[in-house]
Amino acid sequence: MHTPGDDTLPVDAGAVDSEDSRVEVYVTTDTSAAPHKAEEPRLYVMYDAADPDGDKLYFTEAEWEAFVLGVRDGEFDLDESGNLP
Repeated sequence: MHTPGDDTLPVDAGAVDSEDSRVEVYVTTDTSAAPHKAEEPRLYVMYDAADPDGDKLYFTEAEWEAFVLGVRDGEFDLDESGNLP
């Protein structure tokens, strides 16, 4: 939660905790939607399944592995105020 004097921007809890929103990931060899990663053999695509035509994040295999390791290591865990430590 954002408190006065806090230097971080508030997170829209509705966007994060919405029951209508859910993150899904799939693997593809079609790199046409991410031409800057066209040389990659496959991409991991993260998107909001409630809005499949919305924005997508494209990860190379190395980027995905680093992301997953960061999640496992607690890199993205929020503190009791809802902020990244």
